[in-house]
Amino acid sequence: MIATARLFLSALTLAVPGVIALPNANAGGAVARGRVTLPAVKLEMKSLGLGRRDASSSANQTFVDVGSNWYITIKIGTPPQTFLLLGDSGAPSLLVESTLEPPTAAPVVNIARYDPTASSTSKLKDGYTYQECYPGYCSSGVVFTDVLRIGDIVFSDFDFLAMTNNTRPTTEGPRSGNLGLNIDDGGMQTSPTRVPTLMQRLVPQLENKLWTVDFHVSTQTGQFDFGYIDESKYTGNIGWAPVVSTGGLYQVEIRGVGAGYDDASIGATDFKVVVDTGSGGGTISRNIAQNYWNHVPNAKWDDGWDNFIFPCGQALPDFVIQLADGNRVGIPGSALPDHCTDGWGNTMLAIGSDDDTLWGSNWIERYFIIFDHGNKRVGFAQKSSQ
Repeated sequence: MIATARLFLSALTLAVPGVIALPNANAGGAVARGRVTLPAVKLEMKSLGLGRRDASSSANQTFVDVGSNWYITIKIGTPPQTFLLLGDSGAPSLLVESTLEPPTAAPVVNIARYDPTASSTSKLKDGYTYQECYPGYCSSGVVFTDVLRIGDIVFSDFDFLAMTNNTRPTTEGPRSGNLGLNIDDGGMQTSPTRVPTLMQRLVPQLENKLWTVDFHVSTQTGQFDFGYIDESKYTGNIGWAPVVSTGGLYQVEIRGVGAGYDDASIGATDFKVVVDTGSGGGTISRNIAQNYWNHVPNAKWDDGWDNFIFPCGQALPDFVIQLADGNRVGIPGSALPDHCTDGWGNTMLAIGSDDDTLWGSNWIERYFIIFDHGNKRVGFAQKSSQ
C-alpha cells in the first residue's frame, strides 16, 4: 500500500494561479514553507512475451518479468482518477494512458487509464497534440487540461498528455505513464506550442529549487522530496557535479573510481553519466571498473559472466566515485553483491561497452541523490541506510 503524501506548500500555493492547497490532516502543527514529500514504491513490470502468433488474443498472451521501477501516485480529474506514474528525471512530460487508445493498441494491459468522459473538469486543449519516441517505441496523443493532485497539492488547470496511440503496448501493470522531472525548462513536447512541465510550475514555489530521491531496496519503499534536503537521509559530505548536458538530462562527469577513499585507491578517470530515475539498470565500462577490481583480492574477469567475479563470502571494499568538487562518495561493499553461483559472486556493477553511460534505479538505489534544478547540478551522498 502506498502511504498518503504530506502537504508542505501550505498558504504559499494559495497565491499561485491554478494551484490550491488542501488541508493537511496529518500535520501536527506548523508545516514548512515550500516543501513537498511524495512516497514512492517499487513494483514489478511485465512485458508481452516475444514470438506470439496472435498478440491481439488474450488467450495467447504471455507476460514475463522485465524488472522493477519506482512509482508515485497522482490523481487527475473530478472525481479523482488514480494513477501510478514513473518518476522520471530523464523526461519532461506528464503522460498518461487513456481510454482514447483503440483496444487493438492496448491488448489486455492491466493498468489504469485516464477517462476524460468521467471527469467533470476535463477539457480538451483544442488543436494540441504530441508525439514522443524512445528506443523501441513511440506514443502519440492529445493534450487535456484537468485538475491534478500530487500528494496534497492541487493544480486546478494542469495541461498533460493523454495517449491515443502506443506502438509498444506490451507492459502489464502498474505503470500508467510518466511523471517527467527533467531539467528542461522548454516545456513538454507538444504542438503547436509547448505547454509547461510539472517542474516549471512547481519549482518556483519551492523553498529550494531542488528535489531528492531516497530509495530503499530492503523495504521496496522510498521518497521523492521537493524543496529541501533531509540531512537524516545521508552521512558524510555531498559530492557535487555540474550538469553537462543541454538537452534536459541530468548528465554529469565522474572524475575518479576506486575501492576506498584514500588517494592510492582512486583511479583518475573522466566519464559522463546520465542519472535517470526513469530507467532500471545502469552500467560501467570494463576499463573503468578495473580501477575498482584491481584492489579486490582474488577477483577476476569471467567471459561467461561478462563481468568481474569474486569468491562468495569475501567482504568487498566500498565502491567509491570522485565528483567534480573533489568529494568522494561510496557505495558500501555490503550493498554490492548480486548473486552467487558455484562459489563465485557477481555484483550490481554491470559492465557496459562505453565509458559514457546511464545510471538508472539500480545505481540510484545505492546513493542519496540530489537533483539541483536551480543550480543545474547533481549531488551524491552515502545513504544513512540501504
